[in-house]
Amino acid sequence: MKTAELLLRYMDELQRIVGYINTWVDRTSEFFLKVKTWVMKVVEWIEQAIDALVQSVGGRKTQTEHLLSEDFLFV
Repeated sequence: MKTAELLLRYMDELQRIVGYINTWVDRTSEFFLKVKTWVMKVVEWIEQAIDALVQSVGGRKTQTEHLLSEDFLFV
């Protein structure tokens, strides 16, 4: 009888520990989802700043611009 009580006590303690770990895993996963959202916003802001800088400098060069040079206009 004492063995069964001892096992039940250990199982209850183990269940409490696993529940505690589970709540911390849930909290950290929520935290990292929030961090991911903020990082995505920062990356988006950086991309917009880079695009604005590129547009102010003259825009991106396209691949067809080299076809407009005089070297490619002969027939």
